[in-house]
Amino acid sequence: MKYSLELIDVPSEGARKLQSRYAYWHDPEFMAALADLHSVRAMQLQVFKGEELLAILPLYERRKIGLKALVTPSGTYYQGICFNFEEASKPSRVSLDTTAICIRIASFMAEKYKWINFRLNPDNADIRGFSWAGYRVTVLYTFRQFIGSELCIMPDERKKMRQARKLGMKLIEDFDLDAFFHLQEELEKRKKHSLGIPHSRIKDFFARLYEKGLLKQFNIYQDSQVVSSNILYSDNGEVAYTVNMATSAEAMRQGAAIYHSLALASHLPKNTKILDFCGANIKEVSRFKAALGLDLHSFYHIKL
Repeated sequence: MKYSLELIDVPSEGARKLQSRYAYWHDPEFMAALADLHSVRAMQLQVFKGEELLAILPLYERRKIGLKALVTPSGTYYQGICFNFEEASKPSRVSLDTTAICIRIASFMAEKYKWINFRLNPDNADIRGFSWAGYRVTVLYTFRQFIGSELCIMPDERKKMRQARKLGMKLIEDFDLDAFFHLQEELEKRKKHSLGIPHSRIKDFFARLYEKGLLKQFNIYQDSQVVSSNILYSDNGEVAYTVNMATSAEAMRQGAAIYHSLALASHLPKNTKILDFCGANIKEVSRFKAALGLDLHSFYHIKL
């Protein structure tokens, strides 16, 4: 039986969510909020076999001067394909169907768009369907922590973590966006690099996700003051994503960022098995995460 594909607008009654490790990124509530933040059109590319929904790929369309392009908004880290194969499916069958679906998706999108840009997730290891169709594939990296596994932390980082604890720093789940953006503004001045979107709009976006149960905030307190703040994408599912962290310069020297990153795992929901640190592609940031003993994983950036 052939596959049929449908582009479904988000939000709409046709928007769906599949049970999958990376289902967060095609959650209709998240996609609608992201589309409003970036002024793009959110869509789900749904793949069917007969009446059975087999896969979903979240897409974002931007129109300019009558031209349409699929883009990757900065507010989303992954746009991977989530599959809905039967648990009893043989690995060989899954492999064949995965490749066939990717080929079909690649052909479908190329017929509708001249410019295509999206990022898959680490579970999407087989991208032959896109490369065979002439898409350009770039390998990217991220660090992940598997909750419960022992980390091989570098000695200097262990020392900084002990220093942070000795100074009385404590990690608390606490929704306080003003505290985060105060630290974020300081960070942007130090780094001479901004998020690229007005903070007021990002603040509304974060608040909307929090109201929908799709965002958590964890703060490091020292002497009743927030010295480090972390924004976490989480729907209490298998994977949580630490997407933004800002730490004061003084607290950074005292080990707050190290302590913050390593203490997060013990505060996550019981269902969460993986903490994704969303990135290993900037030299300075990559060095920091590698020293924590995190696991390096690859994923793919697809362009046409």
